Amino acid sequence: MLRRLTTKTLSTDPQLAAVRAHCAEHGDALCNAAALIDGDVGKARVLRLMSELRNASRLDRATRLRLVDLHRLLSLDPVIDEFEPDLSSWVLLDPASPEVEELCLITDRLYDLLVEIGELDDARDARALALQVYDAA
Repeated sequence: MLRRLTTKTLSTDPQLAAVRAHCAEHGDALCNAAALIDGDVGKARVLRLMSELRNASRLDRATRLRLVDLHRLLSLDPVIDEFEPDLSSWVLLDPASPEVEELCLITDRLYDLLVEIGELDDARDARALALQVYDAA
C-alpha cells in the first residue's frame, strides 16, 4: 500500500529523521487507524503528511502541528473547528475489539515519537546555550 519512505532531500535534522523512521515502520498502521476513525479523510491526512515528509529538509512547525493533530485524532480528542473531523462520520468502536487495542498501541507509539521530538528540541537548546556561554567567555 505505502511506498517505502525515501528522502529526496538530505537532512541533518534528527527530528525529521526520527519522524521518517517512525512513518517508515508504522505508516500502514497509522493509515489504518486514521481510516478506522475518520474514513478516507483520515487516511488521506496521514498520506499527505507522509508525502510532505519525503520532500522536507527539516521538521517545520506546520508538520509538527500535523503530527499533534494526528495524535489528537487517534486519541479521539477532537476540538471542533474548520480543520477537525465531522464527529458524525466517526464510527462507533467496540472497546473490546482488537482494532481498538491496535489503535491504542499506534497512538501510544505516536505519543512516544512526539516526546522524542521534544527531547531533541531540549538537547539542541541546551547545546545552543552552552555555545552562548562559551562564546561569551
